Amino acid sequence: MAKKSKLPVAKYSGAEPVSTAYKQTKEDIERQRRYAAEDGLRAIQRAEEIKEDRRLMGDIKALAQEQVSNLKKFCK
Repeated sequence: MAKKSKLPVAKYSGAEPVSTAYKQTKEDIERQRRYAAEDGLRAIQRAEEIKEDRRLMGDIKALAQEQVSNLKKFCK
Protein backbone atom coordinates (compact mmCIF):
# COMPACT_ATOMS: atom_id res chain seq x y z
CA MET A 1 0.00 0.00 0.00
CA ALA A 2 1.46 3.34 -1.01
CA LYS A 3 1.92 5.97 1.65
CA LYS A 4 0.06 9.22 1.32
CA SER A 5 2.45 11.96 0.33
CA LYS A 6 2.37 15.01 2.52
CA LEU A 7 2.83 18.38 0.95
CA PRO A 8 5.70 20.37 2.41
CA VAL A 9 4.70 23.06 4.84
CA ALA A 10 5.71 26.50 3.63
CA LYS A 11 7.78 28.37 6.15
CA TYR A 12 7.45 32.10 6.65
CA SER A 13 10.30 33.66 4.78
CA GLY A 14 10.05 37.02 6.49
CA ALA A 15 12.25 39.60 4.88
CA GLU A 16 14.72 37.15 3.44
CA PRO A 17 16.21 38.48 0.24
CA VAL A 18 14.64 37.38 -3.02
CA SER A 19 16.87 35.34 -5.30
CA THR A 20 18.57 37.75 -7.65
CA ALA A 21 21.27 37.69 -10.27
CA TYR A 22 23.40 40.08 -8.23
CA LYS A 23 24.72 40.19 -4.69
CA GLN A 24 22.37 42.24 -2.56
CA THR A 25 23.83 44.88 -0.34
CA LYS A 26 22.84 45.41 3.27
CA GLU A 27 20.90 48.48 2.12
CA ASP A 28 18.95 46.37 -0.41
CA ILE A 29 17.98 43.90 2.29
CA GLU A 30 16.98 46.68 4.71
CA ARG A 31 14.90 48.33 1.97
CA GLN A 32 13.10 45.04 1.36
CA ARG A 33 12.44 44.62 5.08
CA ARG A 34 11.05 48.17 5.26
CA TYR A 35 8.80 47.55 2.25
CA ALA A 36 7.56 44.27 3.75
CA ALA A 37 6.78 46.01 7.05
CA GLU A 38 4.91 48.84 5.28
CA ASP A 39 2.96 46.33 3.19
CA GLY A 40 2.06 44.32 6.29
CA LEU A 41 0.89 47.44 8.08
CA ARG A 42 -1.36 48.37 5.15
CA ALA A 43 -2.81 44.85 5.15
CA ILE A 44 -3.59 45.03 8.87
CA GLN A 45 -5.16 48.47 8.51
CA ARG A 46 -7.32 47.24 5.63
CA ALA A 47 -8.36 44.16 7.62
CA GLU A 48 -9.49 46.41 10.47
CA GLU A 49 -11.54 48.52 8.07
CA ILE A 50 -13.18 45.39 6.66
CA LYS A 51 -13.97 43.98 10.12
CA GLU A 52 -15.81 47.19 11.04
CA ASP A 53 -18.05 47.00 7.95
CA ARG A 54 -20.81 44.59 9.06
CA ARG A 55 -22.44 44.33 5.66
CA LEU A 56 -19.17 43.52 3.92
CA MET A 57 -18.26 40.98 6.61
CA GLY A 58 -21.62 39.29 6.07
CA ASP A 59 -20.90 39.07 2.35
CA ILE A 60 -17.42 37.72 3.01
CA LYS A 61 -18.74 35.04 5.37
CA ALA A 62 -21.39 33.99 2.85
CA LEU A 63 -18.77 33.74 0.11
CA ALA A 64 -16.46 31.73 2.37
CA GLN A 65 -19.27 29.28 3.17
CA GLU A 66 -20.04 28.95 -0.53
CA GLN A 67 -16.41 28.16 -1.31
CA VAL A 68 -16.15 25.65 1.55
CA SER A 69 -19.28 23.95 0.23
CA ASN A 70 -17.79 23.78 -3.26
CA LEU A 71 -14.54 22.35 -1.91
CA LYS A 72 -16.42 19.68 0.06
CA LYS A 73 -18.17 18.59 -3.14
CA PHE A 74 -14.89 18.55 -5.04
CA CYS A 75 -12.89 16.66 -2.38
CA LYS A 76 -15.30 13.70 -2.04
